[in-house]
Amino acid sequence: MASSETMIRVGIADDYPVVLRGIEAILAPCPDMQLAFSAESIAQLMTCLAQTPIDVLLCDYAFDDDPQADGLDLLKRLRRHHPELKIIFLSAHAQPQIISSALELGAAGFIGKNRTDFVNLPQAIYCVQRGQVYLPQSLSASLLGSLYSVHSRQTGLGQLSERELVVARMICQGMSIAAIAERLKRSPKTISNQKVAAMKKLGVSNDVELSRVFQSLGH
Repeated sequence: MASSETMIRVGIADDYPVVLRGIEAILAPCPDMQLAFSAESIAQLMTCLAQTPIDVLLCDYAFDDDPQADGLDLLKRLRRHHPELKIIFLSAHAQPQIISSALELGAAGFIGKNRTDFVNLPQAIYCVQRGQVYLPQSLSASLLGSLYSVHSRQTGLGQLSERELVVARMICQGMSIAAIAERLKRSPKTISNQKVAAMKKLGVSNDVELSRVFQSLGH
């Protein structure tokens, strides 16, 4: 059993009870995660957050009970009142521009509402808890593809070498230095140097800022 210091406190919010129950079942076997609350509306979510501090929030992008408040409006509100909270959005219909805007505004991740993505929820939580941005392969492919547009080539990403760009893209997918080194068959030191070089050229200091630059330049 994980100690209270290492326990990740998680909250979930979705207006479909079946989604809440499904997430609860997926997280239940994780000994180092504590499910703090499950909320079925924005109002209930805000009450829970005021009463129960958490580390990571898994949150639906759109709530039927408040059609005027889309995910970006909700994100701004959450960031204003709970700036340290790491927020992973859930959506069945995630468009590239929506994901990009959410990441630019401070979301820690975005996950589709399908079985393939949902089984990776624990991985997503671990990823954002480490300060990284999480996107499953199903969503990152469309976003990363835009990085090769003419606009991207004429902006900051054009400063990067081909290898630096590849490494930076993988970092934005949530991959570790070791995993990238294994995938590309290079040494971890080489990958680390290329990551540092890319971040220096783009003027960023951590993985979250790196991902935001990528998303904004590819928007």
